[in-house]
Amino acid sequence: MKKILVLNGSFCEKPIIEKARELGYYVVTTGNAPELIGHKSANEYIPCDYSDKEAVLQLVKENGIEGIVSCANDFGVLTAAYVAEQMGWKGHDSYETAKLIHHKDQFKQYCYEHGIPSPHSVSFTSKEQAVEYCRSCEYPIIVKANDLTGGKGIRRADNLEEAVGAIENAFAMSRDKRVLVEPYLIGEQGTVFVFIINKKIAVTSGCTCYSQKNPYLIQAETFPPLNFEQIIPELHEIVYKIVNDLDLADGIIALQYIKCNGRPYIIEMMRRCFGNEALLLSDMITGFPWEEAYIKASLGLDCTEIRATEPPMKYCGHFGIMADCNGSVKSYRIPPEIEEHLFKKTEMVQPGGRINNYMSERIAYLYYTYDSIEEMNEKVIHFNEQIEIEMEKDDD
Repeated sequence: MKKILVLNGSFCEKPIIEKARELGYYVVTTGNAPELIGHKSANEYIPCDYSDKEAVLQLVKENGIEGIVSCANDFGVLTAAYVAEQMGWKGHDSYETAKLIHHKDQFKQYCYEHGIPSPHSVSFTSKEQAVEYCRSCEYPIIVKANDLTGGKGIRRADNLEEAVGAIENAFAMSRDKRVLVEPYLIGEQGTVFVFIINKKIAVTSGCTCYSQKNPYLIQAETFPPLNFEQIIPELHEIVYKIVNDLDLADGIIALQYIKCNGRPYIIEMMRRCFGNEALLLSDMITGFPWEEAYIKASLGLDCTEIRATEPPMKYCGHFGIMADCNGSVKSYRIPPEIEEHLFKKTEMVQPGGRINNYMSERIAYLYYTYDSIEEMNEKVIHFNEQIEIEMEKDDD
């Protein structure tokens, strides 16, 4: 069997690992957390920091690895691109292109220079310069760490005092010690997912995003997005512009956007599988085997024969159950009116387990389907009110 490396082994990568084994590959996983559930699905686990590109390259050379697949993290994309480039493997963008896409400052500058609608960012390596800029900028703004995902290192600021705190937070969390300051756009947040084969869009999916417990972390997504048909032509145009200009490899492209004044403004771009098992939901509404295509594209294989089947669902989504405090989870209850719409539940913290960062950790992920897109979006925004969580709160 051909031996391939899948970076990390969380529940986000578990479907990728299982699908790769189903396709006949010997799957090695790596990462710093051997307890993650995905590693149990692999043929072999070798400990290594997947964000350390040189260490992963050495692992590949020493263990006869013949291909690499990124995890649901931007650092994984960068490592996979670097290793593939060093090994002469197809299936990944060049390392320089991967950095341009997944480092926020480079991508936002690219958008600005190429006329792609996006909030114009200013990048800083100095706290003092960032604060000085904020003395005269127009509020509200949003401050971001340059190289993090999942809402980490991001804060909105409505005045200079808040901006100073946001800048301190972003610099403290960023690995490369770069931060971005940009206008805060108010509008509907969404993500479009496309799969590129030979520089053509083979399939499109997407979702509306809800960030309720933490305004910088997506808690729920509904597939497909609301009023998608109004903005999909412009989103496709943006995708084709980037694909051809950067000579992108086959695979997934995701653009996160804010719909403002009827237009999608791009806030981030990603070339990887996703957290929250978003590929599963894309499978459901398109009938396209996103995981299989993702693996084959990452290994430089021909994807032209991959076909979609009849979509199992028209409307579906996910919701992450989040606590209101740190502590031990005593119990949680999902009411029948939600339960009857679930087709899958992934428990992340069992009763008795701990929540150490309630602003980012999920107790469980719920996957649901509805007969109406209007009903689905109306119902999901009330899940937090309806799901009962009993916590043994930490002492202050």
